Order: sequence, then structure tokens, then C-alpha cells
Amino acid sequence: LSPKPCNFLCKNTEGSYLCSCPRGYILQPDGKTCKDLDECATKQHNCQFLCVNTIGGYNCKCPAGFTQHQTACIDNNECAAQNSACGSRASCVNTPGSFNCECSKGFSLDSSGMECEDVDECGGNHRCQHGCQNMLGGFRCGCPQGYVQHYQWNQCVDENECQGGTVCGSASCYNTLGSFKCVCPSGFDFEQNSGGCQDVNECMTGTNPCIYGCSNTDGGYLCGCPGGFFRAGQGHCMTGSGFPGQLVEGDEDDSLSPEACYECKVNGGGKNGRQKRNTDGNELNQEPHVSMASVDTQASIPMNMSLGSLLDKEPILEFLPALQPLAHHVRYIITHGNADEHFRIFESRDGKSVLRLGNRPPLPGSYRLEISSLPLFGPRRLHQLEKQHDSDYLQGEIGGALRIKLHIHLH
Repeated sequence: LSPKPCNFLCKNTEGSYLCSCPRGYILQPDGKTCKDLDECATKQHNCQFLCVNTIGGYNCKCPAGFTQHQTACIDNNECAAQNSACGSRASCVNTPGSFNCECSKGFSLDSSGMECEDVDECGGNHRCQHGCQNMLGGFRCGCPQGYVQHYQWNQCVDENECQGGTVCGSASCYNTLGSFKCVCPSGFDFEQNSGGCQDVNECMTGTNPCIYGCSNTDGGYLCGCPGGFFRAGQGHCMTGSGFPGQLVEGDEDDSLSPEACYECKVNGGGKNGRQKRNTDGNELNQEPHVSMASVDTQASIPMNMSLGSLLDKEPILEFLPALQPLAHHVRYIITHGNADEHFRIFESRDGKSVLRLGNRPPLPGSYRLEISSLPLFGPRRLHQLEKQHDSDYLQGEIGGALRIKLHIHLH
């Protein structure tokens, strides 16, 4: 018998033959013999991690921390398999192929990386100004006056003296770092001896807050308007020949009363301009001819006027500030309804703002306008006032923005 021409597989052809190799082998250049194919070296494998070549094939293997599942490697959860892998003072965190031990606060890993040991905070930057005592998992600071030891943090925390509720009497208690302070509402001062709040008479201080008349109230003060003017909104006065009687509250005379003025602060809050009805027992510091009447600015104000008289420069409305800080620091502007510029507000030398017809006089008919006040305080001045007082105080001192709606009928 003649020897086989092929090392593995032989296929007869007409006048010759062909040799081939089984899977896992490769035909040599002589065309007859077969050599093992290294699938790992030639990257002809589907192993996830490690590839081990074998005769005629290959095997897949997984690194430490993984389990073989067919051709895939599945991570071993060492934390689930070994509950005590990190000891009692650390948490086990599984990672791909391994795990980490994370120590609780106040502990750090030892040299083995498997156990946690106490950190001596007192030996480092403990930031204790009054002594430091190391404890298992933490430390304790000595505390100065006004501070107490926190039950959990082992550090000094501020003592809230206001929790007792009696240290300030009728005043409000505000806890501060290491101490506390007693604060009264705007318009009151704290009296240390009596342990309560006493009213401040703003009308008797060096700077009168009102331009035309001031009446002190319990925790506030009231500002009036000059004769012929009506109070409008918060801190403003206005007058107009076309006012209907039902829109004017009270009778206009030459005396100042609570109905005629603005309360620039109230008990328990800032100077927010709420009206105060009762001023019994309060002294009056007033200018002559102070009006007590007011205009309801919540409703639209109807005005019936003659176009002919307005063309002769008769004013429609006149505005004045009632609060001292607004003197020469407020502007009254038409915010809506004047697209055709039929109306205009002029600033007079005596401090009045006058609503008149503009350069394009209107035709007879109805016109609806909205007029607002704009305090003229720059950012620097507002910052100075805020540093001197507070935001609630400023709200009363500069007055709330006036906003009125007019329904003018010209005939």
C-alpha cells in the first residue's frame, strides 16, 4: 500500500488530489501537513477575558474574582459571600473582580486593607479651641460659654438660649453664635430693665418722617397730606378737580386724624403702610391745613372734565409725596394708556407732579390711563439705607409704589 498523500483529509480530483485540515488546524505550505491553529494569538476567539490555546481548539478562562459561565465571566460578589470580609467597622463594596472596604466615620483602613482602626482626631487638626478628647470613632471638644456638646457630632454647637421662651420677655428672641439678642418690631426699642418692647415716638425724633404732619401711633406713625389733597396709596397725596364725591373717603377739613394719614409701620412687622384706625392718647405733630380725606386707589377713578378747560392748562391731577425720604426722590409716570401721547406729567418747582394734556391734545371721548410712582434711589443709596435699617423699614420709609387707574371722560 502506498502511503497517504495527506496528513488529515484527502479529496481526490481528476488526475490529482487536495489536502485539507479539520477545524482548529491550518494547512502548511507543503500542501500536505496540518499545524495547530493558535486562535488566541490570531484573535480568532470569543473569550471575554483569558484565552488558552489547545491542540485543535482553545479554552476560555476567567481572572480571579470571576466565575466561568460558558464563554462569559460573571463577577463574584465577595460582599454577599463573606459578610465579615471587612470587619464590623467597615462596609463592603463589591467591585468588578474584587471588593473594597470602606470605613465608618472616625476610622481608617489598616495596613492590611481589610480592617478599620480608630483615627486619633486629637493628634491632628481637630479645630478644638477648648481641649480635645479622643473617643472610639470620634472625639469630643470642650465647649466655651454659649455652646454645648452635640450628642452625635462630638463637637461644640451653639446653645439656643431662645428655646426657653422667657429670656426676651415680649420681644422676639434671635439666637446668635454663642449668644442671643432680643429684637422688637420696627417702631419699638428693647428695654433691658423691663424686658419688653417700648414704642419709639418717631414724630419727636430729630428727623420728622412726614412732610405735612406726623402723628405717633403704637409702633408706628401717620403722615398727612396738605389741604386740598387726598391721601392715595402708601405715602402719596393727590388732588383733582374731576374727582367724584363717592370716591373720596372722609371729609376734607384742616385737622389730622388716623383716616387722613399713612401708618408707616405696624406691630410685629415692618413699616408696610397699613392704615391704623385707633390713635387715642397719641400726641399730634402737625402742619396747618392737613387733609384727612382719601381716595380709593383699588378701583378705577372716573373723571368727567371739560376739554376746553384742560386746553387752558388746567391740571387733571396733581401728585405730592407725603414721606420725607420721597421728597425730590419720586417720579410719577404714565405706565399704560398713553400710546398716542395725549397726556403728560410735568414736574413743577414746588415739588408737585401735574398731569395735563400733552402736545397732541385728544378729541372728546373716554380715555383710560394707569399712573404709577417710581422711587428715585440709586443702588448706592438703597444699599446705604438697607445697612442703616432693614428691608421692612425701607418699604414703609419710601412708601409702596402708587398705582392708580383713571377713566377720563372729556366733553
